[in-house]
Amino acid sequence: MRQIAIIFIFLVLGLTACNRSNQRTKELRNTIYKLGRKTDSTSTGPLNNSAFVLKINDSLPTLLLTAHHAVAEIGDDQYLKWNEIEQKKNLWAWSKNDSTYNFKIGPNLPIRGAETLKLDLAAFYMPDSVPYLKPALTAANVGDTVYLYSKIRYNNKITLRNRGVVIYATDSVMVYELTDLTGKVGGVLSGTSGSCVLDKDNDVVANSYGGLAIPNEEIKKLMATGFPLINKLNTRDGKTYGIGIPIPLITKSLVQAFKDKN
Repeated sequence: MRQIAIIFIFLVLGLTACNRSNQRTKELRNTIYKLGRKTDSTSTGPLNNSAFVLKINDSLPTLLLTAHHAVAEIGDDQYLKWNEIEQKKNLWAWSKNDSTYNFKIGPNLPIRGAETLKLDLAAFYMPDSVPYLKPALTAANVGDTVYLYSKIRYNNKITLRNRGVVIYATDSVMVYELTDLTGKVGGVLSGTSGSCVLDKDNDVVANSYGGLAIPNEEIKKLMATGFPLINKLNTRDGKTYGIGIPIPLITKSLVQAFKDKN
């Protein structure tokens, strides 16, 4: 049972990705990041995590979003609650497009109910001049094409904008098959939790927080003992799947967070 739990945690807590055309690269440049710590004398540089910049409307500030578990882990698979994430001192963001483009991140905006592997979302204030993404007007539905936007290495190539197709969608979770990743892909999504998932217009449809590589039916059954949602998914052997929070729930949660703050 412990082995199953370890397999599950390893597969789920390390997700996300994307590949793209030159035209779209310009539109999305410096909107996705990795986080780390930096002072006048020391720097961790960008760590193994992901984040993106979003502005949900003209009346609310721009935010840096990531997965809750990417910033709330305190060791031994223990995580801080949504109202326990204090201001992250000396927290910086490095662009995945250009590591020389970096800046200090503002304080955390507590998101009511945020929790690892559930409402797996964390938000931080941003400098005003940073480029940002916008939310899609509607949620993605089963069969829609989406793009997981994060830097990953696969078959000796680095991609930013990876195509996927939604296979499952509810008010609280969206699952999509990454169509360009096939075969032995375990581990390639490590560190991509917190990335954005985009539609064809480059608007955000989800915040990605987990991933599943399904090599065969036997492993799928083992994974389902710790993650029952798998039994509801129409998966295919040798494919990789992303899991994210749909944009309507993200928007609703952020609006509530600002209300709570005020």
